[in-house]
Amino acid sequence: MKKETTIGVLVIAGVALLVIGGVVLRKISVRSQEAARVADISNSRNAQTIDDLKKTIAAYESQLDQFMKASAKSGTYWKILAARLQDKNQHGEALEALQNAIQYNPEDTALFYMTGVSAGIVAKSRLDFPGATNGNRREEYYRLAEEGYLRAIELNGRYDKPLYGIGVLYVFELDRPSEAIPYLQRYIDLNSGNPEGAADAMFVLARAYYTAGEYRRAIERYDEILIVSKNKNKLEQAAELKQQTLRALNG
Repeated sequence: MKKETTIGVLVIAGVALLVIGGVVLRKISVRSQEAARVADISNSRNAQTIDDLKKTIAAYESQLDQFMKASAKSGTYWKILAARLQDKNQHGEALEALQNAIQYNPEDTALFYMTGVSAGIVAKSRLDFPGATNGNRREEYYRLAEEGYLRAIELNGRYDKPLYGIGVLYVFELDRPSEAIPYLQRYIDLNSGNPEGAADAMFVLARAYYTAGEYRRAIERYDEILIVSKNKNKLEQAAELKQQTLRALNG
C-alpha cells in the first residue's frame, strides 16, 4: 500500500509538471504566432484589415481560454498533491506543493489554511542542533503559519478551521494568548450548532484566559463546557481544569 501511495503521488506530480510545461510551451507558441499575425495585419492596407483583426482577437481569446482552463487544472493537481503529502505527514514537501497551488489559485481559502497547518508542524519539528550552519528557521515557519491562517480568514471570515488553527498557534506556540481570544470566540459562535466542536475551542479559549491571568473568565469557559458537552472525557477534564484555575485564583 505504501509503494502504491508513493507511486500515486509521483504520478500526480508528474502530470502536474507535464501540464505546466505544456501550457507554457503552447502559450509561447501561440503568442509568437499571434504577434506575427497582428504585425502582418497592421501592415496591411486592404479592406479586410478590420475583419482580420476581429478574427485574430477571437482566435487569441480562444487560446487564452484554453490556457486558463489548463492553469486551473494545474492548480487542482498541486492542491491534490499537497493534501496527499499532508496525509503522509510530509509537510515540508506539502508546503512546496501549496506554494505552486497558490500561484494558480491565489484566492483559494483552503490553500492558505493548509499552509498554516503544514508550516506550524514544520516549525515544531525544527530543532536548534549545536553547530548548525543554517540557523534555526523555526520562527520563519511560525510566521508563515500565522500568515496562512490570517489570509484564509481574510478571504472567508466564516471559514472556521483557520480561526481555530490560529487560536491554537497563538496560545500554545507563540505565547500570545490575548490575540487568540477573538478568533476562538468567533469559532465558537460559528459552531453554536456543534456543541462538541465548540467545546474543543472553549478548552483553548479557557487556556488563553488562564495564561493571560484572567482566571474568572477561564472558569466561565470551563462551566460552559460542563453545560454543552456530552463527552465524558471532556467533562472530566473541564472539571479538573476548573479546580486548578480556582486554586490559582484563590492562590
